[in-house]
Amino acid sequence: MIMTDDLIKQLMNAGLSKQQATSVTAQTLTNLNINDDGKMLIAEAKRQVEEMKQMISDLKSEYADLQNKILAISDVVTAVKDAQSMYGSVTDEKAKNIIALYAALLSMNEKTGASPEDAVKNAGYIVYAYLGGQAKREISYSD
Repeated sequence: MIMTDDLIKQLMNAGLSKQQATSVTAQTLTNLNINDDGKMLIAEAKRQVEEMKQMISDLKSEYADLQNKILAISDVVTAVKDAQSMYGSVTDEKAKNIIALYAALLSMNEKTGASPEDAVKNAGYIVYAYLGGQAKREISYSD
């Protein structure tokens, strides 16, 4: 058992010096005087505290990830709002579909781990093909 500050203070109030109250002897005597149920309760409390510490650590990580995603979305929304105020909103359905397609393709590329340059190139190429552009005709011959 770990000696708590409160227990050390109680031992000092009972007449022990700080060195005596924090000694291995004091800790051993305290452990002998606690029944097995008390030791089990302390062990369970320690286990729960460690579990909560891990949960807090995990939640902090999740919070940081969500915060980054919200900031990224906020930047996109701000850019769209700025573009609308400067140039007007998009009213053409085909243009809206193309913008949604492009954004979805960028997102898929990002989730698969593609580099930003490749993501933009791939999404642009697909949108170009969707709009009626001609696909590259790369022919490779193997022996």
